[in-house]
Amino acid sequence: MLKKIVKSTIIIAIISILILSGNIMIALATTQSDLTDIQNKINSTKQDIDQVEQKLSSAMKQIQSLNAEITEYENDISDLNSQIDDLTNKIDEAEIQIKGAEEKYNYQLELLKARLVAIYETGETSYLDVLLSSKSITDFITKYYAVSEILESDKNLMEQMEQTRISLEASKELLETSKEQIEVLKKNKVDTVDSLKKSQSVKQSYIDQLNEEEQELNENLEQFERDKKAIQEELERIARENNGGNTVIPGSPSEAGYIFPVAGLNIYNINRRYYPSYPGHTGVDININVRGRSVIAAKAGTVVISTAQRNADGSYRSYGEYVVIDHHDGTMTLYAHMSPNTRTVSKGDEVVQGQVLGIVGTTGNSTGLHLHFEVRINGRCVNPLPYLQ
Repeated sequence: MLKKIVKSTIIIAIISILILSGNIMIALATTQSDLTDIQNKINSTKQDIDQVEQKLSSAMKQIQSLNAEITEYENDISDLNSQIDDLTNKIDEAEIQIKGAEEKYNYQLELLKARLVAIYETGETSYLDVLLSSKSITDFITKYYAVSEILESDKNLMEQMEQTRISLEASKELLETSKEQIEVLKKNKVDTVDSLKKSQSVKQSYIDQLNEEEQELNENLEQFERDKKAIQEELERIARENNGGNTVIPGSPSEAGYIFPVAGLNIYNINRRYYPSYPGHTGVDININVRGRSVIAAKAGTVVISTAQRNADGSYRSYGEYVVIDHHDGTMTLYAHMSPNTRTVSKGDEVVQGQVLGIVGTTGNSTGLHLHFEVRINGRCVNPLPYLQ
């Protein structure tokens, strides 16, 4: 979308320069030689402009690519932080289990010691002696059951100690494994942070080369990136909250049961049927030839966002008028750039598949009538094309 803005700006500049050059030169020209010189200068000017366009396109393309790279690194760091937190919790749990198991084992050991002391203090007396010393059948039976209880108690104590020992060893093994894993994750995080800083440094070097007009275009791009990051964080939070803090693994795209998000159109109306269509692009753009097309829910769900992104002066930016639906299967869909004041749903609304959400438009970071459509899993963007087959 930004590339279209840049291209449009360059075309306008080219036309302006050519018209200006042509008018001035033609006014001064009186001979064929003059006209030839004029044409040569126009050709030279075109070549200069082409070089500028290539340089601009290359710089902005590099910045877009680096933005995508930076976003990926930031997501990786977020994932690593989550894994480190999970392992830290496991380590804490393992240490608590180890402490409890050690206390239980020591208690059982003291019981066993007391039992051995009691046996020692009875001298050579055996269980058989106890039974044979019975004065009657009733006394024999009483002593028999007493001895049986003692034997069973000794046996249970030994079994409990063995189970406690096994549990203790398992907890210690988990603790050691978790500690090794957390060190690997911490190293990976350091490496990823270093890569992130390098990408940010390279990106800044490209930004420093931009002229004033390009700087403004880049600021729009930067704002869009900030908006996308904020939306992702919000949708990740909503996903965690709705799923009880768990990460949901949805089924295959073919099982999702989506319909096309623009009434009367199909996948052949997508201008670039590959993903991403350019670096940093997080969805697909569905081209519209006529105004008034309805944006419809690809699947039933709950509206979690229905709003418009605006600048301080009230103008649209980034996604413009957009809606996000949570389908309660780990997936969400986002519909962006809708026409002003056409959204028909609000946050919290339950929608059915095919329900109208608004009208296709071109609000925000958009240069033409189209719908920007995204599919997200646990709040993060994935390739939406398999869901629209």
